[in-house]
Amino acid sequence: MRRKMLCLVTSMVAMLVLLVGCAGTSAAEQTADYGNALFDASYVHRIDVRISEEDWNDLLSNPLEKTKYKVDIEIDGELVEEVSFATKGNSSLAFVAADGDTRFSYKVNFGKFRKGQTYYGLNKLNLNNCFSDTTYMKDFICYSMFREVGVNAPLTSYVWLTVNGVDRGLYLAVEDESEGFLDRVYGGECVIYKPESSDLGLTLDKVEAIRQNGLPIASDTHGSDLVYTDDNPDSYPDIFRNNETKSSDASRQAVVAALKNLATQTDLESCLDTEEIISYFAVHNFVLNFDSYTAGMLHNLVLCESNGMLSILPWDYNSAFATFVSAITDEPLDDPTDVLNMDIDSPLFGVDEESRPMWAWIVRSGEYLNRYHAVLDRFVADYIESGRFEEEARAVHEMLLPYVEKDPTAFCSADECSEGYKVLVEFCKRRAQSVRWQLDELQQPKEVDASDLDVSRMGGSDWVW
Repeated sequence: MRRKMLCLVTSMVAMLVLLVGCAGTSAAEQTADYGNALFDASYVHRIDVRISEEDWNDLLSNPLEKTKYKVDIEIDGELVEEVSFATKGNSSLAFVAADGDTRFSYKVNFGKFRKGQTYYGLNKLNLNNCFSDTTYMKDFICYSMFREVGVNAPLTSYVWLTVNGVDRGLYLAVEDESEGFLDRVYGGECVIYKPESSDLGLTLDKVEAIRQNGLPIASDTHGSDLVYTDDNPDSYPDIFRNNETKSSDASRQAVVAALKNLATQTDLESCLDTEEIISYFAVHNFVLNFDSYTAGMLHNLVLCESNGMLSILPWDYNSAFATFVSAITDEPLDDPTDVLNMDIDSPLFGVDEESRPMWAWIVRSGEYLNRYHAVLDRFVADYIESGRFEEEARAVHEMLLPYVEKDPTAFCSADECSEGYKVLVEFCKRRAQSVRWQLDELQQPKEVDASDLDVSRMGGSDWVW
């Protein structure tokens, strides 16, 4: 009887595996349903990393090496064996290491050591330490905003991370914009590039120089500004040395051809996904993230090339909501009124349109500018003015707060998290009011007062100094 029961249970498990797929199997056996598993954002998931003590101590001693360690990882009670586990990030890694802290961000590669292995179709996972974000939700909220207007933003959720059973704290899980993402969104027919100026990579020496002299503005640009120079792909190493997925000569030529069309403002519909790019800039300009293409920091812009067409995807918004201004101006933002009311048609900070052609084509055409305004209008009405944003932010904060209170590695206290959350909500509501007045052009006053908002409460650039 006992044997029959065991056989029945075994058969049921096998049937379940065939129906829904399981973690740790090959891509061909997967249902690519990780969106309903790890990225169910309605609760905090649990991840335990099982790593040898020798490797863990080496990681803590040498975080900037980004060594890929072979570990086992348990996600919500489900074990995936022999996956790659490494530190990740730039400022979120270098500044943390320079301060002697050990709350690092991590990247998990499920197929590094077992070819084809994924987690329900997910090949790579980012665990973000919420650096420079007392709210724990700037990235989360921004990606939600992008999805609201139809931009293919990465999926996110929250996890409580342990290493060998020891609490490491509350992290934001972010879907990596690589093969698993492309299969989910584009059916795999796409190449991902993350343009970045070569002089923005950080070392401990550069961290010290920044703390002495302030942040450098990207100057050694070879394609990261998306300015066309010539037809040779070798002239754009900032783009083509930073491909996240397998590239090809045809893909690189298609990107260069699109940059050429941007330079001449001709035949843009043949090389740009104008709808997605316009929608991207609508939200990007709303959230005022200056650690990006629209200011002097030429990174955090993701290019997607698919069948000769370019689109833009969002990445890294922990410095959104004007919290990066102090870092690039070397002055505290005592009154964010001017920034909060930034002109939606002139969103560049410290740079000109000639040096940012991927934005300029929108503002230089009446048709495209009208479409951009229409996206902003719908976004503000449907997401902010409707009250949905405030409801979502409140629900997320209430879910996270008990975890922040017990987080042993947190960069902030629970009270600071609550204060940051309140400023975030109020900032977005007032930014929406400013955008509404700009769109309508008839209502008064033209400027929304934000003098009482302390944006540094959301987590800002104090890490620079």
